[in-house]
Amino acid sequence: MANRNQKEDTRSRIIQSAKRLFAEQGYQKTTISDISKQAGLSEAALYEYFQGKEDLLLTIPQLWVSELIEDLEDQMFGIDGAINKLRKYLWWNLRRIEKAPLDAKIVYLFLKTNANFMKTQVYSNVRRLYAYLLEIFDEGKRTGEFREDLNSYLARDIFVGTMDHIVTRWLLKGMKYSLFDNLEEIFNLMIEGFRNPAVLTQGIKENKNNINNQKFYKEDGNGKTVI
Repeated sequence: MANRNQKEDTRSRIIQSAKRLFAEQGYQKTTISDISKQAGLSEAALYEYFQGKEDLLLTIPQLWVSELIEDLEDQMFGIDGAINKLRKYLWWNLRRIEKAPLDAKIVYLFLKTNANFMKTQVYSNVRRLYAYLLEIFDEGKRTGEFREDLNSYLARDIFVGTMDHIVTRWLLKGMKYSLFDNLEEIFNLMIEGFRNPAVLTQGIKENKNNINNQKFYKEDGNGKTVI
């Protein structure tokens, strides 16, 4: 048991060392020698755990993405309405990214551009995260919040593409501002493309009717209240 725990600790130390170096100096500039020194191991010892630098790159985000999947169900529990669920999904996802910038940097700047990314378990889990969005768009079409002719897959791609752009830009600019700057405006722009125009028109009509039915009062020159 002790030997097993020691191996797990060593593996974890290698992963943390690689994560830090990849994020600080970039994937291309980091060498196996750098990682082994950071982890306090010989290169030969490191190769007992990982096949090389790419193997580490493809392994590092697995724990983080797995944690996201576990957290998603709890975060979405009790949220009513497709639009509210999309808003919660966006805010939750960006909040988790702000809390784990090293993992986010590796995933968005290095892993997603790797040719072997689609062969990894990480990719499978990322697809599970994004599949939840398809369920939300389908729900919105059933309830009438979204257009009946909305293609859920295209809507998902637009939503994910927007999130990826927000995160990638934030990372490339050194994370010097909040991911939530102007986020409500961005969200509303996306939603207007998905929303059922009939529901929107009905909402406008109801608002106008409410205004027309209101009684307005003012005082005349003699101090009397008139309609």
